[in-house]
Amino acid sequence: MPNHTLNPDNWIDNYSDYLFNYTISRVNDREMAKDLVQDTFFAALKSMKNFKGDANERTWLIAILK
Repeated sequence: MPNHTLNPDNWIDNYSDYLFNYTISRVNDREMAKDLVQDTFFAALKSMKNFKGDANERTWLIAILK
């Protein structure tokens, strides 16, 4: 059983700044970074059924972003 469940209602509050800062340091373009973070959240919503709980939400979201 997974030791962690996903809570997408809190993703923006909990992870958007972290994901944005991670992304902006790599693409150096604010609009592109915002789009990539938004795309990451959308992709995560679409693939929630694949979350096994082996990592925490933030780690899982970063893996999707990469």
